[in-house]
Amino acid sequence: MDMIRRILCPTDFSPTAEMAMRYAERLAMQTGADLYLVHAFGRPVELTVAAQTHPYDLQHEEKLNRLLVDSPLSNRVIRLLHAGGAGEVICWLAQEHQSDIVIMGTHGAGALHHLIFGSVAEHVLQHARCPVLTIRDRPANEPPLEQPLVVPIKAPRYM
Repeated sequence: MDMIRRILCPTDFSPTAEMAMRYAERLAMQTGADLYLVHAFGRPVELTVAAQTHPYDLQHEEKLNRLLVDSPLSNRVIRLLHAGGAGEVICWLAQEHQSDIVIMGTHGAGALHHLIFGSVAEHVLQHARCPVLTIRDRPANEPPLEQPLVVPIKAPRYM
């Protein structure tokens, strides 16, 4: 297995994305990898190539620029903004920057929400050209998993 040199970590600035970013930061520090922080935003101000990397709402750019500034990793953090659908932007940027892994948060929405709105994480899992690690925030009071029930196999009738 090749060494991890580039980690792409998308953010929507949610607590779950923050957890994924902290995980990506630890992995980047352990491996010496560069960390690409990505935020995909909606429509650009105008339909030019330059506008694709500059959001209409500058708060997104300011938020992204504040992430990991105090980290020992700060000199290896690359921040990218890009207009477009989040799933498509994440997969394309991972490919363009030859990312070795994508580490992203997932909100774990229910089946109905997923059916209606889709899932960015699911899109990335299906279309990314590199491994994808999803981080999900779990409630503190979530019960442990039960041991699976194993049923003996019935013998075939012809015996």
